[in-house]
Amino acid sequence: RAAAMTTTAAAMTMGTRVRLVPAPDIPRAARRTAVRRATSTTIGHHAARPAPSRQSPSLSSFGSSRRRTRGVRTRGAHHPRVHASSIAASYDTPDAPAPGAHPRAHRYEHPPETYRSAPGEKFLMQFGESMRIEELPEGTRVVYPGVRKNAPSSPSAMRAMVESALDDPVGQPPLREKIRALVAAKGSRNVKILFAFDDVSLPLPPMRSPDIRRVIMEECERRCVEEGVDPRCIKFVCSIALHRFIRPDEFRHICGDYLYDKYSKLGATSNYNAVDEEHSVVIGRTELDEEVKVCKDFAEADMLIYANCNYVAMDGGYKSYATGLVHYTTLRYNHDSETLKKTRSLMDPARSSLHTSIIRIGKVMQKHTDVFHVETVLDDNRFPFYLRWVQILFRQMNWIQKAMARISCFFLRFLPNWLRLWIFWGPLVRGQFGLVQCVAGETEAVHARTLEANYEDAVVDVDGQADVLILAPTCIGPYTKDTYLNPLLVNTYALGYYYNMYVEGIPLLRQGGALIVVNPMPYKWTEPTHTAYKAIFEEAVAPLGPDRFEEEQERFATDEALNDIYRKGLGPAAVHGFYMYTWAAHGMEKVGKVFVVGAEDARGPDVLGWERHDSVVSAVRAAKAWLRGRGTKEPDATFWQCPPVGYARVSVGSEEEAAAIRAGNVCKKTGRPRGN
Repeated sequence: RAAAMTTTAAAMTMGTRVRLVPAPDIPRAARRTAVRRATSTTIGHHAARPAPSRQSPSLSSFGSSRRRTRGVRTRGAHHPRVHASSIAASYDTPDAPAPGAHPRAHRYEHPPETYRSAPGEKFLMQFGESMRIEELPEGTRVVYPGVRKNAPSSPSAMRAMVESALDDPVGQPPLREKIRALVAAKGSRNVKILFAFDDVSLPLPPMRSPDIRRVIMEECERRCVEEGVDPRCIKFVCSIALHRFIRPDEFRHICGDYLYDKYSKLGATSNYNAVDEEHSVVIGRTELDEEVKVCKDFAEADMLIYANCNYVAMDGGYKSYATGLVHYTTLRYNHDSETLKKTRSLMDPARSSLHTSIIRIGKVMQKHTDVFHVETVLDDNRFPFYLRWVQILFRQMNWIQKAMARISCFFLRFLPNWLRLWIFWGPLVRGQFGLVQCVAGETEAVHARTLEANYEDAVVDVDGQADVLILAPTCIGPYTKDTYLNPLLVNTYALGYYYNMYVEGIPLLRQGGALIVVNPMPYKWTEPTHTAYKAIFEEAVAPLGPDRFEEEQERFATDEALNDIYRKGLGPAAVHGFYMYTWAAHGMEKVGKVFVVGAEDARGPDVLGWERHDSVVSAVRAAKAWLRGRGTKEPDATFWQCPPVGYARVSVGSEEEAAAIRAGNVCKKTGRPRGN
């Protein structure tokens, strides 16, 4: 655990703090609470590498993780075959920033910005399957993480980076050498190779073709076949655990036409069923006596080749297969409220009890089956050119972008839900992602570099916690593909994912503070995909609340009618809805009160105990009044804009206070260390 914390700390402390220039009319007192962007060191200059683990050699032995090819960051693409001509993007470094500009503006399409909102200033906010332009109260602190420069995105450039990673891995021999040794030892018809990959919950929005996982698996499969592996000894499995089975069209998109057509005819493409016993086998126990029951194909394979698509710092590493390829009874060890409450941010694995358990399980799996892990980090280019304004601050938009935003918000209000759903999840919204980095090899060594790349230019230094935090969750989330955003998932996204967008143990919202969620909260449950979610919400969450809802978990886990929905590929496993509520356990325990803006149906907010308001201004006013009634003299509000994605690193008054917050030794009523 200490080694993991060192690795993550090194990844997040890659540069100096830079104070952003506040707007001219900001009062001096407000300037003291401005947010500073954590920017990384100059290209070519690196922070110290973490100490090597027993499983991998020192990362520094592999040289720089970043390389400039015609001025482009092509981290992980340091192989000679990555030619300058294959890279289209450019990171030209100016001699000095323009007056008043962000000191590292050349690293961003839209630089990070922090300021106090002006009177009547408008903001574009996500609003479920819609968008909304809202006014913030004057003086609200606004944190905009910025949009980083686009990485190489042409198929040839991404393929070259993948080939480089496969031929020059970290902590392991090149893939060809590993396959060649297996074939020599067992024979071409006796080697069992299992390909596994993330499901459609990553990336978001779905990536345009070719999906990066397709590129990885095509190159790996080619090496396997060229080294003599019989194609009949190769299988492909989607590591979905309890998620909905991916459909044939989704399987085809992720793997590509060539691999899907070739191996589906051989009956070698499948989704892992993590509910029924016949698809799993016990391979051992962890040092804490956690039973490790895994996918039978994994247990029988000589090698697992994992194709990871890394979207946020929570994902990747052992979590890829020690979650996606394990049975429900093993998931119970870390997908429970007690574990999630101890997790000091899902986005900071070193401080996450969830990840600590997953790492223990993953090491048992890695010891049983040889794992060749390929991880990628994608850039911020989430939307096609005609929707890129979605990630821009409203004040930074040009008149065309503002007009498009206003027109979109207006017309979306009148479209039926099914049409809005098609717009957000249809072919018009596809991620244009570029490949920042690709690294392959041993899981821990690979993931250390992945975390470094994930945090680079994405960690935001914030001076002081917020008393009131404003969040606007989007419908484009990991559990809403082709489905409506229901109250259970709004709670998951707001108090689970968005609340956890912080690192180094101190949340952006102080304990006992008020959270404002901007969302229509329709009481709409997609059938049959979310049939189990609705039943759990009404039969467990509503009557028992966050302290006792898990009493009903085993009943749902063994509900055959609901699990048949999972087996038919129409929805997640019955028990998965409990994990959705559990995912927000940390936020639900720390947040004092939740206010929701724009709720169209009272049923969801009433079950969750949220207070409804029609506007952000009204909700902020009510939240501040509520906090004043509990002893906060001058409550301060913060709006965290997402997208784009960033991570808050919050500083507080003293080391004693910071340590108390990190340890959870804080009074729920006041938000201050106990005894003060």
